[in-house]
Amino acid sequence: LSWLALKPGVRYEHSTLLNKDAIAPRFAMAVKAGKNGQFSLASGMFYQTPEPMYLMYTGFSPEFQKSVHYIANYQYAKKDRTLRLEAYYKDYQQLIREYANTSFDPNPFRFVTGKVDNSGYGYAKGAELFWRDRKSVKNADYWISYSYIDTRRLYKNYLAEATPDFISDHNLSVVTKYFIEKLQTQINATYSYASGRPYFNPARGAAEFMSDRTPDYHNLSVGVNYLTSIKKWFRVIYVSNDNITNQNNI
Repeated sequence: LSWLALKPGVRYEHSTLLNKDAIAPRFAMAVKAGKNGQFSLASGMFYQTPEPMYLMYTGFSPEFQKSVHYIANYQYAKKDRTLRLEAYYKDYQQLIREYANTSFDPNPFRFVTGKVDNSGYGYAKGAELFWRDRKSVKNADYWISYSYIDTRRLYKNYLAEATPDFISDHNLSVVTKYFIEKLQTQINATYSYASGRPYFNPARGAAEFMSDRTPDYHNLSVGVNYLTSIKKWFRVIYVSNDNITNQNNI
């Protein structure tokens, strides 16, 4: 069938560090949606060894950390225009969890004490959008990408189920380029945004663990490329200014 594609698969892994084996089935399929569109679905299992600090812990034989991914995607591409929409859900299982700590220690090189097992868990769900247009305006190219994620985990030495500190719920990027033919000059502008990330506040209790957020991140940058030749050598003169609104980002 020319409108349908299927791609089943399986991955076998062996870890000599863990002395464990893992079998990870994978599956992907795509269905054409008209001349320029496509729907696709994918799912699979993924395994990861625990961090070295847990491998050195005595009296504990860790399992692989496991995640199961489900992804749905739609893409449309026609005449220098591209639209891509994606939604996903990830189920985290068998994550490393520490039990002995009564307070949270963010030091990644801390000494692990007390009980450790693979009872940790979590999830991540979200959506992504990408739009690129090189046709609407002559000599112009722009694209917009946005992502949203909702994730929580109870793992490592976390006091409660919480969003990890490396996650920002909303991320936006807008990039534009415009080429002035007569001047052989290209003007570029990029705006980036990220919502605040959670962080540990020692004044909070376990019920409000990782509930504080840093301020939102904003950055606007502008650059100019001038194309020229010196004798027979092609040259590009480039000038840029980052964070032109002088945001005090954290």
